[in-house]
Amino acid sequence: MSQHVVASHMDINPEHVNDYGNEKAGGREPLMVSNPAHFNGENAAIKDHPIETFEKRRWPLGGFQKLYRRCLGLPFLTNILLYVLPVGALLAIPIICGATIAKTASVGGVRILWLFIWIEVVWVSLWACHATAIILPFLFRGLLGMLKPGWRDYGLAVRALQTPLGLLGWTLCSLATFAPIMLRNPDSRAKKAALVEWQRIMQKILAAAVVSSLVYFAEAALVVLLSISYHRKQFNARIKESRKSIHLLVTLYSASRVHYPEYTAPFAEEDCIIHNSSGAINAPRGNGQVSDYHQTKQIIEDVWQTSNRVGNQISAAIGEIARDFANKRGTKPDPAHSLLLQVLESRRRTKALAGRIWRSLTTGSETLRPEDLAKVLHSPEEVEQCMDILDRDKNGDVGLEEMILAVDDIRKTRRSIAMSLHDVDQAIAILDGLLRVVVLVGVVLIFVAFLNRSFVTTLATTGTALLSLSFVFATTAQEVLGSCIFLFAKHPFDVGDRVDINNDQLTVTHISLLFTTFKRISNHRTVQIPNNILNSLWVENVSRSEQMREQVGIFVSFSTSFDDIQTLQNEMENFVRENSREYSQGADIQLLSTAEMNKLELRLEICHKRNWANESVRAAQRSKFMYALVAAMRKVPVYAPGGGDAALGDKANASYSVSISSTEALYHRENYKSEQDSKRLHPLLSESGIDSAQSNDGTSHSGILGISQPSGERSASKTSDARG
Repeated sequence: MSQHVVASHMDINPEHVNDYGNEKAGGREPLMVSNPAHFNGENAAIKDHPIETFEKRRWPLGGFQKLYRRCLGLPFLTNILLYVLPVGALLAIPIICGATIAKTASVGGVRILWLFIWIEVVWVSLWACHATAIILPFLFRGLLGMLKPGWRDYGLAVRALQTPLGLLGWTLCSLATFAPIMLRNPDSRAKKAALVEWQRIMQKILAAAVVSSLVYFAEAALVVLLSISYHRKQFNARIKESRKSIHLLVTLYSASRVHYPEYTAPFAEEDCIIHNSSGAINAPRGNGQVSDYHQTKQIIEDVWQTSNRVGNQISAAIGEIARDFANKRGTKPDPAHSLLLQVLESRRRTKALAGRIWRSLTTGSETLRPEDLAKVLHSPEEVEQCMDILDRDKNGDVGLEEMILAVDDIRKTRRSIAMSLHDVDQAIAILDGLLRVVVLVGVVLIFVAFLNRSFVTTLATTGTALLSLSFVFATTAQEVLGSCIFLFAKHPFDVGDRVDINNDQLTVTHISLLFTTFKRISNHRTVQIPNNILNSLWVENVSRSEQMREQVGIFVSFSTSFDDIQTLQNEMENFVRENSREYSQGADIQLLSTAEMNKLELRLEICHKRNWANESVRAAQRSKFMYALVAAMRKVPVYAPGGGDAALGDKANASYSVSISSTEALYHRENYKSEQDSKRLHPLLSESGIDSAQSNDGTSHSGILGISQPSGERSASKTSDARG
């Protein structure tokens, strides 16, 4: 790991670096953000995060690596005693010999006295620059922080750049002291000597090292600034919100324990679950008898549970003494805070915690109200903040299920932040590795440029080779660039978010530099999508959304009246008012279209007070809403297209047939066409062909087609003509 993972958020207290880092103030390793203990900002006694445990088990350190890291973890003065003084003493031997008994001894035309003096300077400057890089962050926070307090946070960035800064200072000192020691010593000034061939080559090597260290420092600074900007923009607000929520939970839990001490009758079972102790009681068998095995097991569990209680009480007493002692020294450790952080690692313990707080604070009512919180909280601002966190539906009270959901959301948010920080830091580490490869290539070119006299020819050859390789790596470079823009600039989601991509409902499970892993909501299948492809897709983040509005399309009978539609809307509004915890006020019904004049298309809109990040809650609320809609449509009633009448063949709608002659059927059909044509503004049939003609058999024929008219209708026609 490198300096890339500097500060997961910029309000980190440097005294608490050990909570979420690998090393303390003098550490050489970067700040790690995968440990969720850094959310509290205090030295909480918390277990290792599962991710860190997995990393340690997967890549165990060897004996030499453990010894090396242990030596690096020693204080700086100890490192001086172990490294600087012994090696410095060894290098001082040639210096003493060259100044006393071997005054004429030389190497490459230079007395060993001056050569080893320069080597001694190089060795001492290495540790001097390292010490300066360690002290510089504290000076940065102390001096520049007085000018502008916001600059203090960037002391962590300077600390993350200890290695590049020390390397840059060391190469500068080596280059700056080489020529003066070689040319300005008394022997060289007496001879008026100039740099010999190997000295000129060494000077070029040192100059190339300085330029290379500058390039390395620029790469490291770029990655560190990217990490700072990203963490501040993406996670600073979320971490502060998580801290505030956990602080309020600690306050409520402490008040709950004051009202009802631990393991009292009403909350003995919850306390056993919260403290992760066995409180289960084995039920007797069907005949009411309990076997000897179960009796023995019950006795052992009771003894174990009692010992846990005694141990917790002893720990609490010792903690009180330690807290009183620590308060005198300016620190305030809180055991309730540490316990709460452990509880939030388990869903079962979180549910028990929410139930205990809610039941202990409610005064015989079915909801937790602001008046109940005002009795245990110190200020109205805390009451308002607590209700803002717990009262998700904003109706002025908190039910038990709502309390459990709110506390569980705090647990999920905390875990999501930890997973997101870990994944993003891994992505930054991969980017850092890629940039280091580029830096390595640049360092090689820099040394070639300083040492090779025909650098132009070499550069042309190298450029041609790189140009030919560009066709191979062009796609990869484009993918890396698109992924970086998507992940660090856009960043549309975090780990644990519910997103909709191309109408697919997904949950983010892992984020890497080049790809993101999702889990389908429908079948829990794992889906891996490259980030450069996601960069061109529409991503709907459900978890970051507020209240969700749902639209349901309904097709009803064309004969449905406006009063029936209004009655249906009133029924749905009544349902929303009765379930104000889940839905916002109001339900709108709009008439969208009449389709093909055979049905009406309606659209019902309803607003959920929560987003759909929790799939189980979303499914329950939507099912409840759909059941209410079906019940209301049956109550009005509202019929489906073509419905409302009795079915064909029913007694109320009997099916029958009438037999007529083909001539009569043909006449009525043509007569219907003539009547429909006469209603048109511009008739299609000619009016000149309407005259009637008498046939030889005494029937009347139409002048158009000569269709015979039945005699009964002919008589009626004649009577009508006579009366006319």
